Amino acid sequence: MQIEFSNNTIFLYGEFDYKITGSQLKKLSALLAQKNTSLDLKGLKSLDYAGAYFLKEHFKGSAIVGASGNISRILDFIDFKSYELPKSVELSLIERLGMLLLNAKAQGIAIISFIGQVLIMIIDSLMRPWRIRLKELSNHIISAGISAIFIVGLTAFLIGIVLAYQGAVMLERFGASVLVVDIMGIITLREIAPLIASIVVAGRSASSFTAQIGVMKITEELYAMETMGFAPFRFVVMPRILALIFVMPVVILCADFISLFGQAFVCNWYLGLDFESYLNRFSANVDMRHFWVGLVKAPIFGALIATIGCLRGYEVDGSTESVGKLTTKSVVNAIFWIIALDAVFSVIFTELQI
Repeated sequence: MQIEFSNNTIFLYGEFDYKITGSQLKKLSALLAQKNTSLDLKGLKSLDYAGAYFLKEHFKGSAIVGASGNISRILDFIDFKSYELPKSVELSLIERLGMLLLNAKAQGIAIISFIGQVLIMIIDSLMRPWRIRLKELSNHIISAGISAIFIVGLTAFLIGIVLAYQGAVMLERFGASVLVVDIMGIITLREIAPLIASIVVAGRSASSFTAQIGVMKITEELYAMETMGFAPFRFVVMPRILALIFVMPVVILCADFISLFGQAFVCNWYLGLDFESYLNRFSANVDMRHFWVGLVKAPIFGALIATIGCLRGYEVDGSTESVGKLTTKSVVNAIFWIIALDAVFSVIFTELQI
């Protein structure tokens, strides 16, 4: 391409495409930046879109003349002035509040619909157990529950040590340090062990379920299953929910024993209470109802964790960024609702004197 400048007019000749050299671009850029100039394209034989964009971005003059045929159509096509974006309008407080309410309504409907599907599938699984996907169920029991026992046990052991030690130190001021066996045993069975186990499993499994289902949506595996006549909800969601319902009692049972072992260790080390005496006092003063109260929560917590994890996975919109956001959101939601539901259970069981 040849570039000439005369009488405040820039003349272009030849072909303006991706083959243009860097020195020519610098020269042309300097000429295009001058004001009150015109650009004559009469001698230009061809123009590609890269060259057209370059002219539109750098030309500061008053007019473009001599463009015809394909060159004219290309310039018209990339004329950004014809496609100005609408200016952003700041919403008022009432409008923002209305948008929030509409979003909350849409999310509420989606959540209720998802929970309804879960309940229908659970009832169907109970009535027709042969339709349960046993292979997938066993895989999720191992990955979501059994594999979590180590970290759950370690956490419960450390929490048990902390509770017993702090409780013994405080009760020692009143000369009743031995009561730590009764108090901490009841608290552990009713609240601490179920809560700690559920929070750890929520951090592992809710995030895992969301990420797995989210990736399946991005790769369109769910749509492929629908195309082949398989129900994604039955094959993807239900095995995960049933797995946590079945395995959470086992996880919480392990958390109970390991946490109590940690407390027995502290009582032996700090109070000089041997393990046999600890077990005798524990069995004499801690009723079995406290154990069952904690265990009753297990399947409900498991269903809650799995449902939230799968629900957030279904909300992935197709971008990898949404997978990360919704994975974080599922963990936060699961932990929050576990604590909130545990508080509700605590009030109900206390009022019923259970």
